Amino acid sequence: MNNNKKYFGITLDPVHIGAGGYRLGAVDNTIVREPATDVPKIPGTSLAGVIRAFADIIKKEDDKEDDTKKKFKNIDIETVFGSDNRQGILRFYDAQIIFFPVSSIKGTVWITTKDLLEYWFSEVMDSNGEKIKIPEKVEDKAYALKGIDNSKPLNLGWLLLDVEQFNHRKEITIPSKMKEFLKKIVMVSDKLFSHLVNDNLEVRTSVKIDKDTGTAAEGALFTYEAISRGTVLGFEINIDCRNDNNSNIEPLVENTFTYLELIGIGGLGTRGFGRVKILKQNDSQQS
Repeated sequence: MNNNKKYFGITLDPVHIGAGGYRLGAVDNTIVREPATDVPKIPGTSLAGVIRAFADIIKKEDDKEDDTKKKFKNIDIETVFGSDNRQGILRFYDAQIIFFPVSSIKGTVWITTKDLLEYWFSEVMDSNGEKIKIPEKVEDKAYALKGIDNSKPLNLGWLLLDVEQFNHRKEITIPSKMKEFLKKIVMVSDKLFSHLVNDNLEVRTSVKIDKDTGTAAEGALFTYEAISRGTVLGFEINIDCRNDNNSNIEPLVENTFTYLELIGIGGLGTRGFGRVKILKQNDSQQS
């Protein structure tokens, strides 16, 4: 028996999970992408590695407490996360982009797709709790879900799209912790989603520092890309319930989320990259 937990993450900084090496093109240091869609992602291995490191810190601090105050005394990190010759109890799946911010003449608009909505929210509801029926065929338009009217076409970056209203202008409900900044949402086709995400990633230029002189190294200018600040991600963690001693595993994992918000994940942390705010399931109720 397995216990599957879904979480949402909001990028507080740009996030760079490097694909490794350099390539010829507009950007030197690229980020990891889903091969089938070319949409950037955070690999489950990256999540597992950083959460394990933070869990180890929490466990060591917990071991210093009196026995009556210890929360995780029966948890073994290698049993939970695995080792070189043993599979762990937890399974980490890749974090997908659910809502991605794109600049427009109406301000920042978050884009998503039909498949993402149906997978991560099961049923898309309006403010009255009534189901919003998503069109079977999604054309190359911007389908208004929240904060957008159809009086004029909408530009998403370089692309100008007609706006389609459906379900009598009903607006979708979103997790309450996201309402603070997800003011405008549109749904686009899978094809447009991939193009729009890749064309609106954050790209920065930097230079390598010569360690001897402390100045910019000659010919060492390079560019790198990152998932933009304000992106909403979704990821899953599966707990193998065949293990009897797993009651405190979920609390241990969720205690690491504070570290993800303060320290972050991925590369370029010294340049202000990587912080992600994770919303626990009880924080993700829709309203």
